[in-house]
Amino acid sequence: MNTAPGNKNLILSFTVKNKKIAEFYNRKGVEKADEGNLVEALSYFNKAIQADPTCIEALFNRATIKADLGEFAEARKDFTKITVLNSTASGNNSDKNPGIDQNTKINFF
Repeated sequence: MNTAPGNKNLILSFTVKNKKIAEFYNRKGVEKADEGNLVEALSYFNKAIQADPTCIEALFNRATIKADLGEFAEARKDFTKITVLNSTASGNNSDKNPGIDQNTKINFF
């Protein structure tokens, strides 16, 4: 199957757009967290991650808010996602590093 010319650019621009949206929502979440509005901040971080599931900053911020709210198991899941994303970004593939399962203990305090 042949793809239309410019299809690659369309996909690239869609990815760039989603990353910008994620950055925007992440910044708004940080603002709300700084104001002490943790639930509202969490909502913005969720929107950022929905726009770009690989946004490490938003994942970290959401994990931190979840930990602050006492949702430790959910926070651990986000920290685990960050570890996997960092592992993938550093060039480790599944043959070299199988990743971390959800039962792995991560101490974030």
